[in-house]
This record gives sequence, structure tokens and C-alpha cells, in this order.
Amino acid sequence: MKSFKNDFLKDNLLRSYIDTKVLSETNARISENLNLISQISSKINLSEKGALSGVATLGPDGILVSSQRPLSGNVFVFRPGETSPSGNVYSSWSSLITAVAGKSGLKFIQFDDSLQTVTIPVDNVNFSDCILLPRFKKQTPLAVTFTSGFLISAWPLEVQSLSLKFSSHFFDNLGSNILTLVDSSLEYSGSGNGIDFSTGSLSVFLKNSSVISNTKIIFALQSRSLNLVAFSGLCTIETNCITGNTSSILNITNLGANFAFGTSFVGTQIQFLGTRNNQDFTHVLERTLTSKGQILTRDASGNFVSFAPGFDNEILIYDSTTLSGFKSSSIGYLFSLPGMKSISDYVRQSSPSTQLLTAGSKTLDCSVSNLFRITGGNANITLSNLTENQIVNVIFESTGSLYSLSWLGGTFLWSGAIIPTPTQTVSRKDFYSFIKVGGLIFSSCILNMG
Repeated sequence: MKSFKNDFLKDNLLRSYIDTKVLSETNARISENLNLISQISSKINLSEKGALSGVATLGPDGILVSSQRPLSGNVFVFRPGETSPSGNVYSSWSSLITAVAGKSGLKFIQFDDSLQTVTIPVDNVNFSDCILLPRFKKQTPLAVTFTSGFLISAWPLEVQSLSLKFSSHFFDNLGSNILTLVDSSLEYSGSGNGIDFSTGSLSVFLKNSSVISNTKIIFALQSRSLNLVAFSGLCTIETNCITGNTSSILNITNLGANFAFGTSFVGTQIQFLGTRNNQDFTHVLERTLTSKGQILTRDASGNFVSFAPGFDNEILIYDSTTLSGFKSSSIGYLFSLPGMKSISDYVRQSSPSTQLLTAGSKTLDCSVSNLFRITGGNANITLSNLTENQIVNVIFESTGSLYSLSWLGGTFLWSGAIIPTPTQTVSRKDFYSFIKVGGLIFSSCILNMG
């Protein structure tokens, strides 16, 4: 009985001890949690709290209800035509720029053309620490038109999916500056220079982007430098949009972009008189293969080069003296080369049958065929384009009348130095064979075949 009583007392003491410890730990955690909430609340400005009670509510569209959205942040939306702008949405450009200027750190300016097209009034804006992009991503870049007279005092960190359109001078380059275009375009249609270089340099980074000049001058370098770097996608700098004197420098670097021009994503700049440096760190097939029928090979330095086949009915042959190692040639040229050929001597024969030509004088083009059939009759027969070691056969088919032949086109050698007299028996055939050796035409004939 005494042992049971002692065990009971020990259990009660142990239970009481555990309960005390649990209560103490619970109170400590509650106190720390309340203290943390108090500290967080004191560190967030009241204007930046979405839900004052600490509970956020989503609307039926799955977006935080407008009454609980923070009144400030680093995202600013420009929506022209908005009659009731609220939160971070602005219908007035000046109001948006004022709000942007009052915010430090990285800022996003989003353009929304859901109500009307986006046109920016005359202003002089510092876009440093800003990224410009559309409110909603589209298949094509969103057009942002800057009114004539608009100036940029500092480039944004990046331009994404926008088509920036300027109609007057819009930037003076002072010091070192960087413009980055991503899935975007910069278009200029003004009468003067779009960008004048006073000092320093400008680097333009392109990612699937283009600079459209409309035959206008965008980059007037004077004696300064311009760096154009293409990273990916289809990149283009149009022709004749860059000027510079003999002291100016144009550096062009391709790190993996495709382009429409033959050898560079930068078009020809005939008014640029300075030093142009081109570097292409990756090979892109679109740069090398630009027309139908081209083949890809390497030059002696191991660089990729392309070669066009040539004209219809020409063939490709290896030629160690050319850049690509190939050249196009006609079959006739091959027959004119010295030495024996591994091509059958009937390669020039018409197929499937040889046409019977009418009687009379003829010029037989031996580069077209090496077999001719002619109706018997008085004629002057000229062999043209007969090459060294080529054999040509001519068959005369008699009509039953006496006739004579004269052979022209070279020095003909006959058996016994006598030109055979053609057969006059009707339907009989005379077979003439010629081969050119050492510039002389060796001739033979089998008469009266029937």
C-alpha cells in the first residue's frame, strides 16, 4: 500500500513538472510571435501594406482585390485613356514620371495599349534604374510612339518587347552608355541625326531585336565609338544609319544571332569612314547559306564557307586553287583538259535516238553530241568544238543521187590522202569516224553499208 502511494505521488510531481514546462514554452512562443508581428508592422510603411488586418483577399479573377493592393511599389503602369486610374496605374505621363522619380531602386514601367495606342508627349526623361516593357506580352512588340522633341537623358536598363518609335533627335551621347533591346525594335524617321555622339561611347546589346533607320542617320559618331553586340534570335541594324569620320570606331560582335544580311547583322554603312571591326564567335547557317543550291564546306583555315553550284547543266569539280575547293564547270571544259578521261566516249550522244538531219551544209557542234545522222546531198560539213582525243561519228544516208562532201573545221587526214566518194545507191549508208590528235583530225570511212 505504501509503495502504491509513493508511485502515485511521483507521477503527480512528474505530470505537474511537464505541464509547467509546456505552459512556459507556449507563453514564450506566443510572446515572441507577438513581438515579431509588432516589429514587422513597424518596419513596413502603412501606405505599403496591402491588408491592414494582415489577411489578403483574392477577387474572382484570382488577383488581389484592388482595396488591398499596395499603393506604391516598383511597378508603374502607363495606360492612356484610363478614366479612373488607381493604384500604380497612370493615364497621365507626367504623373507617372513624378511617381517613378520618387521611388528608389529598380523600377518597371509597363505600357498598356488596351484602351488606346501609346503616345508619349514631349519630355526629357532619365530612365536609369528602369526596365521598359508591355503590360501584357504580345506576339509582336507593343508600339510606343514618342512625340517629336522627346529626349532621353539616360537609357533604361533594358527594353523588352517594345517598338520604340522616334521622329526627331532623341539622345546626346555623353560618356559611356548602354542600350539593351530584348525582342524589341528602335525605329527612327526624323530628318536630323537620331543620336549625336559628343563624348564617350555607346554599346547596343541586341537579343532578337532590330534597329530600323528608314534611310535616316541614327548614330552620328563623329570621332567616337559604337559597339554593336548581337546575342540571339534574328538581329538587324539597317544599312546606312551610321556615320563617322576617319577617327571613329565601329565594333561589331556576333555571339550567336541570325541575320538577314550576307556576312553581318549590320548592313553596309557607306557614310562610315572609320575603322570597322567584325567578330563572329559562332557559326550560323543562315549567315553562310543565303541562296538556293549552295553547299557548305570549309576553307584552308577551317572556316565555314559556301559555294553556289553555278548555272544549269554545270557540274562541280574539285579545284585546290579556290577558296572552297570546288568550282562549277561544263562537261565541254572537262573534255578540253589534257590526258585520258575515265568518261565513256559516248557521253555526248543524244538519247534515246539520233535525229536524221536534212541534206545540205551543216555545222556539227561536237560539244553537244558525238554522233550525227545526215541525209545524203552536196554539203560543206564543219566540225566545231572538237576537242583533243574526242571521237565523233557521222553517218550519211544516201537517197540514190550522186553527191559530194567537203570537210571543214581543221586539218583532216584520210587514208591514202584521198577523201572518199560518197555512195549514191539508195538507202545505203556511209560511216565516217573522226578523232582529234595533236591538233590533227584523223579520218576514216566505211562506205556502202547496207
